[in-house]
Amino acid sequence: MTRQRLNRVRIIDTAIQMADEDGLSSVTLRRIAARLGVHVTSLYNHVPTKEAVLDEMIARLVAEADLPTGAIAWEAWVRQFAAAMRDVARKHPGAFGAFHHGPVQGPQAALVFEAALASFRSGGFDVASAYCAVKATAVAVLGAVLEDMVPSRSRGRRTDLSGLPPEPFPHLQEANVIAAEADSFSYLIDALVEGFAATLRITQSGASP
Repeated sequence: MTRQRLNRVRIIDTAIQMADEDGLSSVTLRRIAARLGVHVTSLYNHVPTKEAVLDEMIARLVAEADLPTGAIAWEAWVRQFAAAMRDVARKHPGAFGAFHHGPVQGPQAALVFEAALASFRSGGFDVASAYCAVKATAVAVLGAVLEDMVPSRSRGRRTDLSGLPPEPFPHLQEANVIAAEADSFSYLIDALVEGFAATLRITQSGASP
């Protein structure tokens, strides 16, 4: 690859591909440069540090996720945000780990969270409650998606309860039977929506939580 063909887009494309193939730890400037067939110093004009690469990866995944923007009801925002983040994580199981290395930044992300705050404010939430609801949604969804991706990262391994005697752990054993079929992700999103709605009703009624 010649210097003229090297640009930020190709560098981030390569970083995402490497992360999806071999995990996020494989993404270093030296390894990116080796994959592109250039000297590592050639990258510095485009991405000065690994942190800059991670920031660009996050921005790319946010754009690819097509997260909700514009006018939208807060309940729809929560559900669409969760579904979009889950979809992009499934497409990029390695690169998605970049979300856990720093804050989401950039104009595209700002549009997403501006829309989120506007949706909650339009729905009757005060500014503090709207902020907390958006923050709680982002944290909960990122955690749930990380849990969702465990089987792909651990090659299908699950918590092994076979060695535990049933008598001291009856509830664990019972839950283990249905664990593979339980849709905890949907349960979490439903709980978030219902919890936010209940909080709003309490606030509007003037009652103490």
